[in-house]
Amino acid sequence: MNKFPQKYLAIFQTELRQMTTYAWDFVLGNITVVLFFYVLLQVWQATITPEELAKIEGNSLSWDQLIWFLAAGQILYFSVQTEAQLEIEHDVISGNIVTTLARPYDYLLARFASVMAHTLLSFAVAFPCGIIVAWAASGTFAISIWGILAFSAAFAFRSVLFFLLQATAGLATFWIEKATAFVWVLGLLILVFGGGAVPIEFWPEPYRSIIELTPFPAMMYYPAKLLIDPSLSLFFSAILRAVAWLVILGGIVAAIYHRALRRLDINGG
Repeated sequence: MNKFPQKYLAIFQTELRQMTTYAWDFVLGNITVVLFFYVLLQVWQATITPEELAKIEGNSLSWDQLIWFLAAGQILYFSVQTEAQLEIEHDVISGNIVTTLARPYDYLLARFASVMAHTLLSFAVAFPCGIIVAWAASGTFAISIWGILAFSAAFAFRSVLFFLLQATAGLATFWIEKATAFVWVLGLLILVFGGGAVPIEFWPEPYRSIIELTPFPAMMYYPAKLLIDPSLSLFFSAILRAVAWLVILGGIVAAIYHRALRRLDINGG
């Protein structure tokens, strides 16, 4: 077997073993999805009634579907490792990245393997929690096996997109002193403009069209919608959007990473 993927698979497995050593601590630290979903649901219930929801122009969601959509959004939001950007920033500021670059693997791919281990375990906790809470809150089981499979596929793309955005912000530390604030900004942008708190079909024009031009709907709205409406047209639309942004963001990260390495060489790193 090719040694190239084996290196990163080993990093993935090592990180996974380290986290499962303290499995209950990890579970308790990741069930905040329940609390945030409950708060979000209370806000919606205080803001609008099911009858008023049905009258909103452009809305295709019933009240039960909205509950499941919001649950899917919280699962997506809490199943990613927000610390990845901070870890890249720390490596750059502390100089650890120089030591890591001397090792026989690519720095960003190794970081990606580590992040995916955390993401997989977080998803394994957040997904059943979100499903149970949505089921209890709506009184219906509004999803199917096809919805779960489509949602899982879109979630995989969403995870890669999120890492690329984090890598972009983390590598920016080569030029700016601190990139910590981008962690909160990035999370807020995904939650608001990705449709995690308010479905983007509720946004009036021209704001919705502008939001559609960003990568955030591909990271939140479309994966969440697939859970409750796993149509082929929606699935292909979601995947095509994700792939397009993977190419764009991947190119940006590659360019920034290349320039960062050149900056290290120039400075004698």
